[in-house]
Amino acid sequence: MSEDSRQAQRFAVQLPVLFGDQAPSEHGTILNISMEGCALTAERIPALHAHVSIHIDLPDGTEPVDIGLAGVRWVTDYRCGLEFIRISGESLARLHAFVTLLKNTPY
Repeated sequence: MSEDSRQAQRFAVQLPVLFGDQAPSEHGTILNISMEGCALTAERIPALHAHVSIHIDLPDGTEPVDIGLAGVRWVTDYRCGLEFIRISGESLARLHAFVTLLKNTPY
């Protein structure tokens, strides 16, 4: 997927994340995020086309966002791009509130 074909605006962040194929167990950092996906960096990243679940720690003590299913869409060295596929209504609401906050925060 090229950057030009993205539907959702992405925001640069540095958020701790746990991810894994069975259960979130690998540590990483989210580098950018949108309502549709994110890019993350980690020592061990999942393979292209793999599916993972992810647990995103939001700042300021906000409840974390749990993505039940995300697909790996691209991989380079220690980075990968994930598309959010399945997310609960509660986590979706928290993600939406966080992305809206980022959108409304001046640079």
